[in-house]
Amino acid sequence: MIKRICPLFCIIILLAIPATAAADNDAWRFVLGYSYLNNVKEIKDSYKYLSKDAEGGRDIFNASINLSFQPYYQFQNGFRAGAGVGPLVLLLGDAYHVQVPVNLTLGYSFFQKSDYCPYFRCGISYHMASGDFYADSSPGFYGGIGVEIFNTKPTHLGFEAAYDASEIKLDRASNQPDHEKIKTGEVTLFIYADF
Repeated sequence: MIKRICPLFCIIILLAIPATAAADNDAWRFVLGYSYLNNVKEIKDSYKYLSKDAEGGRDIFNASINLSFQPYYQFQNGFRAGAGVGPLVLLLGDAYHVQVPVNLTLGYSFFQKSDYCPYFRCGISYHMASGDFYADSSPGFYGGIGVEIFNTKPTHLGFEAAYDASEIKLDRASNQPDHEKIKTGEVTLFIYADF
C-alpha cells in the first residue's frame, strides 16, 4: 500500500510547487521534539491481557522514547512538504512490542514574516510495528494544526495537535470475536524546536 502511495505523494508535491520554489527564502527545516500519543496505554493493557490469555506473565513495561523527527521544506509562498518519524513505542517484559509511526504531509504556513506562524498539514501515516501479539498495520489520514513562535529567529519553537487515523491490529484473544484494532496516535501532541 505504501509503495503505491509514495509515487502519488511525489506527484502532488510537484504539482503544488509553483515557480517560486527556487527563491532564496525557501528552506529546509529540521524539527525535533517530544510527542505524546494517547493510546499507548491501551496497547500496553491489551498486551497484558493477551499475555495472560496465552498463559504467560503480565509484566509489561513501557520503555517508549517520545522523540519525533519531522523535517520539512518551507516554500516562500507558504506551502510546506515534509515527512516524519517517531516516536518509538516500545513495550518490554513478558511480551515485547515495537512500533514507529512514519508520515508524509503537505501543508501551509501563514504569516511567515511574523513571530507567530500558524500552520496546518495533512497527509498519510503508517505505523511500522512488530511484536508478540502484533497482527497487521493499516495506513490512515494524518492531519495536524500548530503554531510556531519566534518564527523570525533561526530556531523556532512550536506546538502541534494532530489526528492520526492509521491503526495497528493485535491478535484475537480467546474470548474475542475478532482482532483488536488500535489507533495508537489518534490524538498526538507535539512540542518541538525547529532548526
